[in-house]
Amino acid sequence: MMPTKTEADLNREVVTLNLHWLLSAQALARSDAEKARLVYGLDLELIGVLRQASFSVLCALAESGVLLFRPRFPSRLLHERLSVPSLSTLASELQTLLLAAEEVDRS
Repeated sequence: MMPTKTEADLNREVVTLNLHWLLSAQALARSDAEKARLVYGLDLELIGVLRQASFSVLCALAESGVLLFRPRFPSRLLHERLSVPSLSTLASELQTLLLAAEEVDRS
């Protein structure tokens, strides 16, 4: 039986997820702004801000108390895929979605 998570545990997980999201978005914004726009749903102004943001600013944003991540695909699809028993299947299908989005961006 898995131990029950406390509110503090969940809050730490949100902060960690936010920070990972921000760092990944920043790295992509710095290397490929157009891909960051597509993959993360960022507008050009936010891409510019993220490129310049310091680690301490990203940490402060991560601790905002709200989840910053928002899926870029329909929630129906996420619900369907989460009901799939195999995590490897889920991972490969989500990777396929991201690659398809990349192909659309190139055309």
